[in-house]
Amino acid sequence: MSITGVSPAHRLRPSDEASIWHATPDLPTSPPAPAPGARPAPGTGRGRARRRRVLVPVAALAAALALVAGVVSDLRVRSELRHTRSSLAATRSRLAATLHGLSKAQSEVARATSSRGTLQVTLELAMWELSGAQSDLAHANTSLSSQQNDISALDTCLGGVERALNQISVGAQSGAVSSISAVAGSCQAVQGQGPGGPVFPFDFPDPDVLRVGAAYVAYATNSATGNVQMIESTDLAHWQVLGDALSHLPPWAQAGATWAPGVFALGGSVLLYYAADDRRTGDECISVAVATQPQGPFVDSSTAPLVCQTALGGSIDPSPFVDAGGTPYLTWKSEGSGTQPPTIWSQQLAPDGTVLVGAGPTALLRPTQDWEGGVVEGPTMVLEAGRYDLFYSANQWNGDHYAIGVAQCAGPTGPCTKPLDAPILASQSTLVSPGGPSLFTDTEGRLWIAFHAYLPSAVGYPHSRLLFLRTVTFSNGLPVVQPTA
Repeated sequence: MSITGVSPAHRLRPSDEASIWHATPDLPTSPPAPAPGARPAPGTGRGRARRRRVLVPVAALAAALALVAGVVSDLRVRSELRHTRSSLAATRSRLAATLHGLSKAQSEVARATSSRGTLQVTLELAMWELSGAQSDLAHANTSLSSQQNDISALDTCLGGVERALNQISVGAQSGAVSSISAVAGSCQAVQGQGPGGPVFPFDFPDPDVLRVGAAYVAYATNSATGNVQMIESTDLAHWQVLGDALSHLPPWAQAGATWAPGVFALGGSVLLYYAADDRRTGDECISVAVATQPQGPFVDSSTAPLVCQTALGGSIDPSPFVDAGGTPYLTWKSEGSGTQPPTIWSQQLAPDGTVLVGAGPTALLRPTQDWEGGVVEGPTMVLEAGRYDLFYSANQWNGDHYAIGVAQCAGPTGPCTKPLDAPILASQSTLVSPGGPSLFTDTEGRLWIAFHAYLPSAVGYPHSRLLFLRTVTFSNGLPVVQPTA
């Protein structure tokens, strides 16, 4: 059995003695060769034996040395292995520490990255909020500027109205007209109704619009600017106050109670029909004034009304009309009395338009539908595509059910029928109680309807009835009032 770390080459064989012998410097190089047949010299045998005894320990020593060398080599290998293992353990420990540090660094990087992302989001949110704040600030500045402009316009409007009222109280009618005209634009700006809203800021009931070349003149029931208000426009959006179309009434007419003018050009004259209270009877009656131009002045030199149906409660709301053959007619309303309901009438006029001719008036329309509330009034007739359409108001003028309807007539004296069982224009979100319609065409041939209405927040007397304008189209032979001008 071999000793660990000692190779077989370290084991001594008999033949190794010579090698060991030769390897020992104190001994002869080779043993002496005996002479043939000679006997050994005395002591020679013991000497060999002694040499052998010397040779054996040397061999054993060599073997021991070889064994020690193997053990030492094994110990050295084991030591180096332990050192290597220790170094490896230390390296592993350092590697583990490095990996732990790396993991921690990665965590810190991840945390920093996450914090940076959060910070970026927070920064973006802050920038967005700042942008919103800047936008709100700009909007607030714009709103403040707009409010300041509104306040300035309101001050101007109220100042002009106050001056006009003071002038009216002392009889300075022309001064009042000038004051109202000067602030009309400011008062309109204050209302700020936008598309489809009123086009004139002051009370303007029962309007009638007459196109004069490229301009338009509108007339209305008495108010601050006189017995018959008169305004003018070139674009149907901005109106200038002209003043009182009928500054002097005939002796029979009561001042301060003139209503619903209807105007048209006939021959070389312009005729203005209107209603007024008869001083003698208190009845509402119709008269006519004449001028040479739409802006007036109109003069009424009559000594009695043109129409006054006393037995039917009086006559009001005159509206002139020319048929397809050029013959003039007048339509109006009787108030109704007793068993007689309010009724719309028509009668032919003389060629100059100042008197009625023929056998008498013809009834065109009476209230027959629920939405009419027992009242029909404010007629105006228009010839469209060979048809005679009669627009009218119905229900109570001072309530929110007042509305505009239409009837279709065979001619200017009827008969007329109602194609619908509802109005064609009623209260809506931007206006209440539309009524007093009149029809006219613009410079491009489009048909318009002018009417008055209350604003939704100010319905009924003494609130103002303002001037509105809409275009009218036709569908299946029926008129359609468009929602905006």
